[in-house]
Amino acid sequence: MKSIVTEDMILLLTAHDAALLCGVSTRTWRLWDEMGYTPQPVHIGRSVFWKHKELNQWIDAGCPKRENWVYREKKAK
Repeated sequence: MKSIVTEDMILLLTAHDAALLCGVSTRTWRLWDEMGYTPQPVHIGRSVFWKHKELNQWIDAGCPKRENWVYREKKAK
């Protein structure tokens, strides 16, 4: 039995996955993160992730710098 993962099921993205979503290299994504151009990452142990829903909203908002970005989680209807 195959398990199917839909986009709605993905909660966190790695730097590699976030870079793919934004159409840039992982190296560029990590540079943007260092410079404060990405949303605040989530740290779990030594791993770093970004919230998938937040990245989609951030892209829709025009990719503002972290200092200007406020994530507002949309309520499910």
